[in-house]
Amino acid sequence: MRKIWISIFWSLFLLVSCDNFLDVSSDNEVVEDEMFENYKGVRMSVNGIYNALSSTDLYGKNLTWGFSSIIGHNYDEMYMPLDLNAIAQFNWESSYVEPITESIWKKAYNIIASCNNIIRQVEKKDSTFFEYGEVEKNMVLGEMYGVRALLHFEVYRLFAPAPVKGYKGKTIPYSRDYPDHQPVHRDADEVLDLIVGDMERAKGLLAVCDTVFCVSWNKTFSGRTQLESSAVNNFFACRGTRMNFWSAAGLLARIYMYRGNETKAYENANIVYQMHLGRWFQWTDSFYQGDIADVEYIHPKRPEEILLCFYNTKNYDNWEASLGNTSYYFRMKNMADLFQDDEDDFRLVGWYDWYGNGRYLTWIRPTGTSYLADEVRNQQGPLLPVISFPEMYHIMAECLMNQGNVNGAVGLLNTLRENRGVKSWIATTIDPDSLKEILMKDIVRETLTSGQTFFLFKRWGRNIYNGMSDIVMDANKWTIPLPQSEVSYQL
Repeated sequence: MRKIWISIFWSLFLLVSCDNFLDVSSDNEVVEDEMFENYKGVRMSVNGIYNALSSTDLYGKNLTWGFSSIIGHNYDEMYMPLDLNAIAQFNWESSYVEPITESIWKKAYNIIASCNNIIRQVEKKDSTFFEYGEVEKNMVLGEMYGVRALLHFEVYRLFAPAPVKGYKGKTIPYSRDYPDHQPVHRDADEVLDLIVGDMERAKGLLAVCDTVFCVSWNKTFSGRTQLESSAVNNFFACRGTRMNFWSAAGLLARIYMYRGNETKAYENANIVYQMHLGRWFQWTDSFYQGDIADVEYIHPKRPEEILLCFYNTKNYDNWEASLGNTSYYFRMKNMADLFQDDEDDFRLVGWYDWYGNGRYLTWIRPTGTSYLADEVRNQQGPLLPVISFPEMYHIMAECLMNQGNVNGAVGLLNTLRENRGVKSWIATTIDPDSLKEILMKDIVRETLTSGQTFFLFKRWGRNIYNGMSDIVMDANKWTIPLPQSEVSYQL
């Protein structure tokens, strides 16, 4: 019965509002002490974090195929209901949009508070407290520091100006304490320093666990995303679905790139790139991308390439619930222009319009009855990709391009494009402006419905790609106002 009550407590722990969460009563402290009285309770609390990350408030919808992909204009607003169109028009004060941005903010800080509590509890434990000693303690701490950094970064990208604009004033709170009754809004550079510091710490703490202790099942995509008998136990399995060493490096590359530190971005991207060359991560075979005539063979999530994904068994249900009874919502836009002269690109022929509905395949439930369709439904359907290794190609290519190393940038882009079925090659004699345009379009192709397109243009301070005529952006469109609950709290 005591274990049942602890489980109920932890479920509520991750669902209450931010204000209630910070109200730590003596009764709650007693239950918390029992929750963390052995390593199994710590594991349960960590698992709760990932369950919350996969909710529709965050990566189960809003930060992947939902809100973030709509503001990136992956979807044709002509085929959207008015409420979704308000998102595409950056109408942040709309009665439909405001609750969504509020839910992202609240859920992110709720999970951050949970991470802070786990860090507080675990740091005071001796390594002998854990079944696998120091490796397990460092793994838990590394995951929690990494998740804390990731969520602050997601909130920062949405609710603060991009560094390219030179803004130095107050932005968002960076919460590191539990309970944090009065989170302080920090200057832009301080927030980015703290994000980088936490993610660098996560990378260091996770290195031994993921490249030595778990190496035997980490080097295959099935071992990283499915339960493997070779794993010492389930808590150490599926490392690709939890914050890990290579995703920390990849996310650092993304973070440094957003900040404008291309030296550190390249350095961290190269860590993943070298692991890829060492066959830790492999390109999805052409046979499973679109070089076939049967949709049931396609790997819609490209699990071979994923550095980090979360997991929600209700993905298909959530997607279909958002579609309702219409065949119009979430139809793609600009596909002919985006893939002009590269109509053989697997990201077009393999992923687009297979069911004649103008949608992208990534999130669609397979309709077939074969074992292949069952395998996709069961093994890839629940995956929520957060970052994959091809992004490292884009980051490294952009860094080299900006350094004037056109040959190096073109070489990386040609390799990526070749592995996406593109037959035409970029010449090394290409001019810098044309190369940047090709890079932009390739990043958009790669990030369709993954929630990342908007942040490319925000990082560059460039109007959002919209076919022949781009969407003109200004400061009010780029940066979401702080939620009303946060503004009221500050008052």
